[in-house]
Order: sequence, then C-alpha cells, then structure tokens
Amino acid sequence: MSPKQPLREQLGKIVLERVLKGDFPAGTRIVESALAAELGVSRTPLREALLDLTKEGLLRSDLSRGFTVRPLTAREVKEMYPILWTLECLALRMAADPPALSELDDCNAQLLQAKGKPASALEIDFHWHELLIAGCLNQRLHEMIADVKKMIRRYEYSFMWDAELIHRSYMQHQEIITALKQKDIELASQLLETHWRTGMSSLLEQITV
Repeated sequence: MSPKQPLREQLGKIVLERVLKGDFPAGTRIVESALAAELGVSRTPLREALLDLTKEGLLRSDLSRGFTVRPLTAREVKEMYPILWTLECLALRMAADPPALSELDDCNAQLLQAKGKPASALEIDFHWHELLIAGCLNQRLHEMIADVKKMIRRYEYSFMWDAELIHRSYMQHQEIITALKQKDIELASQLLETHWRTGMSSLLEQITV
C-alpha cells in the first residue's frame, strides 16, 4: 500500500483490477470480512472503497446479498460513450486557451510506454484528455465529464489490457495534436469524437451481454 494515496482509493483499485482480471466474475458476491482479512485492512476503508465502486457502476449493493459484481454491458457502453464524446468535444471547442501541446506530446509518449500496465495506461490516458480540455473554463462541464469517466473507468481499464489498442489510441492522440498544431479546433474535435467512437466499437466487440 502507498502512504501517499488514501487507503480507500488503493483498495478500490485492487478490487477493480481483480474484477477485470476475472478473479471476481460477474455476479460474484464480495464478502467484506474475508477480503478485509486477506488484504490486512479493517472493514471500514474497504467498505468505503466498495461503496465508491458501487457509485461508479462496478458493483451492485443490496441489503440481502451485500456487494456483488455487475457485468460489463453493451447497453451501458452505447449509452455512456456518446455522452462522453459530446461533452469532451464541447469542452475542447469552448476552451479559452489552446491546450499545451508539449505536455500533450509528453503525456502521449508515456501512454505508449505503459503497454502491459493497464492501471498506469488508464491514468495516463485520462490525464491526456484532462490536458486536452484544460483550457475550458466551464467548471460544471468539467464536473460532468469527470462523473461520466468514473462510470466508464472499468470499461477503459479492460481496453488498456490490449497493447494494440493502446498503440491505436496513441496514434489517434497524435492526429488530434497535429490538428491542434495547425490551429484547426474543428478538425481536432472531429478527430476526438472519432477516437471515442472507435474505442466504443472495440469494447462492443469484446462484450457479449
């Protein structure tokens, strides 16, 4: 465990990774007492982490069964991704200041180096998108985007297991950066939407529910 990160967040990442590795398949009941003992933590921070993951859509909670793992569903992908690309494209078009291109380049290079490390790749990718729309001054819009990203995090995490898909994301990021270097915000926005659309299509190929 890292002393720099709140325990509930660390525990949330552990549970998320186990779910996406298949250690906790869809429908599995998570027994808090047993998992807390296995991880060497008290039940309070673990329960907080499980509640966070419930809000993000990874788990389901009810009084009779406690926490159970929700399946990845095509319906959720089809509903959430169009919302995300619409909001991000809007934020990019509304930006008062252009993105810091050198930072986008550096961050994208880090993404390419994170192949085989899905948790790291996910954080780097999310940070790249944050840098992309950092110039938007609409705080409510940023909050809405952050809320949607919490709900799709488990889908994006599964995406990051595939090195080929990470490389494709890297190339699409580069196309967006090139458009921004040419000061063509409209093209960059179109490429951003295409980027999310292709990611959605890749996920739908993997999901059977």
